[in-house]
Amino acid sequence: MSNTAELTLDLRLHTILEEMRVKHGMHSLLLADHTGLAVSHAGNIAHTGMSAIAPELIRVGDHAMRLGEYDFITCVALVLEDSHLMIIKDIEAAGETFVLVMDTASVPKGIRKLIIDLQQRIAAAMTAERQ
Repeated sequence: MSNTAELTLDLRLHTILEEMRVKHGMHSLLLADHTGLAVSHAGNIAHTGMSAIAPELIRVGDHAMRLGEYDFITCVALVLEDSHLMIIKDIEAAGETFVLVMDTASVPKGIRKLIIDLQQRIAAAMTAERQ
């Protein structure tokens, strides 16, 4: 992938995250790879270490899902100080696994639909860049 394509993808991902952040009144949105390395973000990332611990929190959520015999997990939420609620979800895009971290004061209405919409938009942007 050329530097121009990478810049275009960076801009597309940032635009997607920023639109959803503003629409749902979130502090920030972060997209990280499965190791916690930031891929893109929108808003002020107050707790930059969150991307590093998010994959582990997802594993804890998956374990709880299996123990509780649930069919799927919508997301994992972590309440932090100063009215920060971290909503964390693993998503797939362009054949890769990513971690989506939402920093918000409250759970946005229709969180499951919001996550699906974000996943689809991110996947479409990544797929378009790779063709």
